[in-house]
Amino acid sequence: MQRLRDAIGSPLGLAICTDAGQAVMAGVKEVFPSAEHRECMLHLVTNFKKRYTGKVFEDHLWAAAYSWSPYIFEKNWSAMDEANPEAMNYIRQNHKKIWTRSQFWTHCKVDYVTNNLAECFNNWVKKYKGLNLDDLMDLIRQLIMDKWDIRRDISEKMGGVILPHIIKDLRERSRNLDMDVQRSGNTLAEVSVKGSNGYKCVVNLEERTCSCRKWQVSGIPCKHAIAFITYLGEPLEKYVDMFYLVDKFKAAYEALIPALPDKSQWAQSDHNFFMHPPLLKPTAGRRQNERFKGCTEGSTTKRKGSHQCKVCKNYGHRWYKCKDGDPDDIAAMLAEK
Repeated sequence: MQRLRDAIGSPLGLAICTDAGQAVMAGVKEVFPSAEHRECMLHLVTNFKKRYTGKVFEDHLWAAAYSWSPYIFEKNWSAMDEANPEAMNYIRQNHKKIWTRSQFWTHCKVDYVTNNLAECFNNWVKKYKGLNLDDLMDLIRQLIMDKWDIRRDISEKMGGVILPHIIKDLRERSRNLDMDVQRSGNTLAEVSVKGSNGYKCVVNLEERTCSCRKWQVSGIPCKHAIAFITYLGEPLEKYVDMFYLVDKFKAAYEALIPALPDKSQWAQSDHNFFMHPPLLKPTAGRRQNERFKGCTEGSTTKRKGSHQCKVCKNYGHRWYKCKDGDPDDIAAMLAEK
C-alpha cells in the first residue's frame, strides 16, 4: 500500500473502494488517511445475505446504495430499520465505510458503488495467473500497453469538446422531459415532475448544483438540470464537468509505456542471495484454477446425472410420473404417446 502511495501520491479527490478484506481496509486507513474510503456494495450485500433476508431488503437495500439524495436514502433506510432493526445495527457496526451515493464526496466524479472495475481486471488476467511472478507482471505490462495504444488511437480520432458518449447520453435524456420549471432567475430554478406530489429540486447553474446531488457527484447534469438548461435554450455541453473533456481523455493516454526486450536480455542483478521457487506439496485431484464462488453466486455448471421432467421442469422423475405438473398436460402427452 505504501508503494502505491509512492506512485500516485494522495491527491485531492482520491477515492479508494475496497471489499470486505480487513487487511486492505486497515492499510488504506493507515496509508491514505485523507482519501475517500468506499466499500463495495456487492461484497456488503453478500455478507449481509448470509445473516438476513427478506423482501424489504430486496426492495430497499440496493435502492439505498443508488440513492443520490440523503432524503431518498433515509426513506429506504427507515423502511428497513422499521422492519428489522437488528439487521440495520449489523450494517452500522460492521460496514462503516461509504457505500451509498448519497454520502459520496463531490471531488471525484466516479459514481460506482461496486468494485466491477477490479473484477474486470481480474477476469482479464485470470488465465495467466499460473505464470511465474516476473512473467505475469511483464504480460500485464504488455496487455496494458496494447490497451493504452488502442485508447490513444481512439482519442486522436475524436472531435468536439465533450466525449461523444456523454453527449449522446445527454441528448437522449433531454427528450420527452415532463418537468415543471419555476425560474428564480437565469441561474436558479425549482424543478419538479409534472403531476408529482410536490417533491422538487433546486438547480443552480452558476454553482453547477442540484439538490438531488447527482450533478455534483457524477459531474454530468441530472434530469432536473437538463430541464432547466433546455428551458433556457443553452447548450448542455457547457455544463458538463471538465473530467469529460476530449482533451482530458487525450492527456490520459498520451504518455508511452516503455517497451522492453524479452526476459533473457534483462540486466542481471546481484542481491547476494538467490530466491528458490516454493516447494509445492503435491495434492490429490486436479489443480484448482477457478476461484471459489460465494454463497449468493450460484453454480454455472449444468446439472448432470438426473433426468429433467418435461412438464414441471424439475429433476429426479419422468414426466409420466410427475406429481407437480398439470394433470391435463400429462393426460394429453399420454394420449399422444
